[in-house]
Amino acid sequence: MLLKGHEEGELRRRARAALNAAMIPRERPTGLWGGNGSGESCPVCGHRVDEAEMELEAEFAVDSTSGVREFHLHLPCFAAWEIERKSTPD
Repeated sequence: MLLKGHEEGELRRRARAALNAAMIPRERPTGLWGGNGSGESCPVCGHRVDEAEMELEAEFAVDSTSGVREFHLHLPCFAAWEIERKSTPD
């Protein structure tokens, strides 16, 4: 798994890059769920969240006609994104 051995600073750098590239929103999610990995790609590290791993699914409202966008993140990737989204200006 990619996240083993990754330091917090590296994950925060990746989260910052994902925010700057608009790969994940800066705003607070409208919904947040935890559970087993779905096999989806994490927007912070780029690796799949396997079924054997825990994930956080963050949901964001787009608008009344488009519905929602969902992102599946490893727990350490979510933590890094949360720190960076709060410390990086909109």
